[in-house]
Amino acid sequence: MEFHSSIRLIIQLGVDVVNGKTVSKFKKVLTAMFKAEETAPQTRKEFYNACAKSNRFPALVILSMALTMESMMVILYVLDTYLLKKAKFFPQYIYLYTSMILMSSILILLFNLSKFSRRKLMQLELATLGIIGIWSAVFSAYDVINGFSSYLFVQLMMIDSLLFRVNSKKHCVINAGSFLIYMVIILFHRLNIIITFAELINPFLMMVAACIIIILNSRLRLKAYINQQVIKEQNKKLAFYADNDFLTKIPNHKKIIECLDELIKSDAKNITCMMLDIDNFKLYNDTYGHIAGDSCLTALAAVIERNVLSHGGKVGRYGGEEFLVLLKEKEKDCILSIANGLVQAVREQSIEFPANSDFPVVTISCGVHIEREATNADRNILIAYADLALYQSKREGKNKISIYPEE
Repeated sequence: MEFHSSIRLIIQLGVDVVNGKTVSKFKKVLTAMFKAEETAPQTRKEFYNACAKSNRFPALVILSMALTMESMMVILYVLDTYLLKKAKFFPQYIYLYTSMILMSSILILLFNLSKFSRRKLMQLELATLGIIGIWSAVFSAYDVINGFSSYLFVQLMMIDSLLFRVNSKKHCVINAGSFLIYMVIILFHRLNIIITFAELINPFLMMVAACIIIILNSRLRLKAYINQQVIKEQNKKLAFYADNDFLTKIPNHKKIIECLDELIKSDAKNITCMMLDIDNFKLYNDTYGHIAGDSCLTALAAVIERNVLSHGGKVGRYGGEEFLVLLKEKEKDCILSIANGLVQAVREQSIEFPANSDFPVVTISCGVHIEREATNADRNILIAYADLALYQSKREGKNKISIYPEE
């Protein structure tokens, strides 16, 4: 009779809540919480992968504590039962103690000995939460049946909710499933109606509170993770554009000058500076517009960089439509071959330029300076000599290379 009264009381409690607006409001709150967590799947996956590593420590702490405590309880059980023979000891506990000793030992070994991927590690952590939840639910249910309290189940549920960062929906399902097991055991033993109600309502409310904590923690931590990733990405961009040109993505003026300074300080036998300039680029911009001009710059920068890097050199956007190329320890014939290759590579891009009276396609001119005494070189003189060679190419008809001083 008391068993059926307990069932009716719980059902009536549910009906009373449903008749009010509590459930609908609570449902809206939970829906809003879960929706707020619905970010891009890839972002969530990366977040939980990152969490998997941080979950390992609390998992090991809880499992180690469980192993230690249950081992001590087994020892006390043996002493109490076979030596002291004083207090009554409930035999079903020995199975719970030994089962937790076995499971925690296996899980600790898996955490320490196996090298799991982040995904597998997260699955192991979810399994740990499930095992701890079910075991504590069964343990606390028998505590209640034997006249004690359900504090173990409640405490572990709250601790896990605060420490572990796993998928919030799965974590809530684990808590709910553990509570159902606890409730079934309590109802099955048909305890006093007051005890049944008291020992069900408190863990139920704690389970709801734990789920809210899980969802809120997950949201806050996910948001913090996203913000952290945004900051990292912005820092990467800042670091990149500190040394690279925004438009062409090749090294900027600052970076290529730094490279030249490094070459001068190195033990290179000789240094070559090439100054490249797009012929009649102002006319190209005026004729086709700055968007077309930007596209032209970007395309030619990629071609020049690819050719220069293939010869072990460095290139950067010196300014406007000018590019500075640096080579070291190259002989004159090799240098001239590289310079001619650059002029030809640009011409072969066949970027139409009908308004150009000199050539029907976009071309470049190249000025070359070879510094034989690199250790005593002056950066400004090297660039100035390359500039003089470039002006000579311009005067002589463009789309060509010149060397200064002549060798």
